[in-house]
Amino acid sequence: MFLKSFTSFFLDPEHKKTKQFLAGLPIFKGLRRMDFVHLMQVLQDRTYLKDEVIFSEGDIGRALFIVVSGRVHIKRRTEAGEIVLATVNPGEIFGEMALLEEMPRTAGAVAAEKAQVFMLYKCRLDSLLYEYPSIGVVVIHYLAQTLSARLRANIESKKTDASPAEQK
Repeated sequence: MFLKSFTSFFLDPEHKKTKQFLAGLPIFKGLRRMDFVHLMQVLQDRTYLKDEVIFSEGDIGRALFIVVSGRVHIKRRTEAGEIVLATVNPGEIFGEMALLEEMPRTAGAVAAEKAQVFMLYKCRLDSLLYEYPSIGVVVIHYLAQTLSARLRANIESKKTDASPAEQK
C-alpha cells in the first residue's frame, strides 16, 4: 500500500510540478528526492486575493511564505503613512524570521495581485527537524546564510551612509 501511494506521489503530474518548483528554490537546494515527499506533506497551500492582508506588522510570526504565483508587497507603517519595503515575486520567500523565533513581525505583507503561496509553519518545521534532521540542516543553513548576507549588507550601507569624519 505504501509503495503504491509513494509511486503515485512521484508520478502525479501536479506533485511532480510542485516538487520541481520547490527543488529550484535556494532554501531547499541540497534536499534529496525523498526529502521532498516529507516537505510537501508539511507545506500548506493558500491563495490570497489582490489587496488581501497575509499578515500585519506586529503579528506574531509563525510561518515562512513561499510565493508560487503572483506578487506580495512587504509594507511598513511610518509617520508619513504606509510604505512598500519590497515586492516578493514567484520563487522568493518572505517571513523567514518566524522559523527562528516567534516574535512580532516588523512589517506586514499584502497580496499585490492574486497570489498563491506555500506556508511552512514553525511548528511543522520543528516536527520535520525532529523526524528528518537532514531537511532541517538544509533549511537552517540557508536561513543562516540569508541572515548573514543581510547583516553584512546593512553594515556596508551604514558605512557608506556615514560622513567621512564618522568613518575615521
